[in-house]
Amino acid sequence: MATRKRGYYTLKLGGKNRNMHFSMNFWANFTEILGISLEDIGQVFNNGMSISKIRTLIYSGLLAYDQEEGNQIDYNEFQVGAWLEDMPAEKLEDIINAMLESRILGNDLNMGIQRKVKRTTKAEGK
Repeated sequence: MATRKRGYYTLKLGGKNRNMHFSMNFWANFTEILGISLEDIGQVFNNGMSISKIRTLIYSGLLAYDQEEGNQIDYNEFQVGAWLEDMPAEKLEDIINAMLESRILGNDLNMGIQRKVKRTTKAEGK
């Protein structure tokens, strides 16, 4: 279940509730594991989500939360992958929405997904 706090998500994995935080630390972990720059993040999602990207996304979120809170890290990327076998597919959309609510370098991040309809006073065809 997503919490009301921006960029947080709680999910039952590995037999217990675990928190993810889509924070600056998440983005640092995510880009480092994938070996990409910040500028390449949009391409990661535009090219479709592979199983390894989903695993990296969730692992990076879990890791960021536990690192920030000083919690013991009792898992690795492969354990997270094994836990994901039991995760319902619809949960992934919720997790991605929580990630999209996060901020990066002080800016809202939406990967090019328009969240609000923009109104214009400009006449059509001009």
